[in-house]
Amino acid sequence: MGVRVALSLSSLSAPANALLGSDAVAHVWTCNADGSPQVSVVWVVVHGDEILFGCDRNSRKAVNLRRDPSIVLSIEDDVRNSQGFQRHLVIRGRATLGDRPDPALMDQLSMKYTGLHKHPLALRDAPSSIVVRVAIDRISGVGPWVEPG
Repeated sequence: MGVRVALSLSSLSAPANALLGSDAVAHVWTCNADGSPQVSVVWVVVHGDEILFGCDRNSRKAVNLRRDPSIVLSIEDDVRNSQGFQRHLVIRGRATLGDRPDPALMDQLSMKYTGLHKHPLALRDAPSSIVVRVAIDRISGVGPWVEPG
């Protein structure tokens, strides 16, 4: 059996950190109980060595992550590489689910993605809102985060 070593966000390249800091949304992939994929679009923010997003504790992604914390995030850049391929960052990791709402995080995400100081959706103040923390295991994709130079 292999040893799982989580990567630190500080070990990611500057271009990867820049993409994560942009307003590009993340597509989150989890695994349904029957093995089929479940995909959601989420707003993400980097906090320390983790990537955070909010969701409802009863959402399909939260239910899936409680059963299997494996997660994939795909973030598409708005740039094409020299071969014409759309650049994108793929992050494979492990999710940890919080147990309470975090209105300040939701407002931070709102400011990043909409420019609004207060999150416009009911998720901000919903008692069923939780924070998902993603520890990075591996990165891939197309872009300077995996290509030399």
